Amino acid sequence: MIRPRAALMLIVPLLLQAGTAFDPTKDMALSITRGVLAITVPRGVHLKARLFRVALLSRGTLRLGPLPSATEQDEAGDPIWRGTVRVGLSGRDLETPVRLLITYQPCTEGPDGQCFLPVKRTLLVAPADLETH
Repeated sequence: MIRPRAALMLIVPLLLQAGTAFDPTKDMALSITRGVLAITVPRGVHLKARLFRVALLSRGTLRLGPLPSATEQDEAGDPIWRGTVRVGLSGRDLETPVRLLITYQPCTEGPDGQCFLPVKRTLLVAPADLETH
């Protein structure tokens, strides 16, 4: 039989951890509006700039605009972004829907911070959001 105090000592750390858990997929908002990809990085998290990629998975051609300058460096000396990262995208001869593969690596900050494996997410976009004329 587990004593109440022992049970509390087991449950409280799990509850605290669950309340502050970061999900590298669910907690990162991705959107495309008028040819601009926006990645919203939550407070207490940064992205490694050198591991960011956008790939076209469907027919057509895609062009990325210039990547934003890194805002700082992490403890390993890698350039990082915080806040909302915006990258221009344009394309030609795109099929419907446009399938984009976005790759990024988020890292939580602080004494218990950790870098997650690179995340790959697919976005489906209307060609009109990226077409150039």
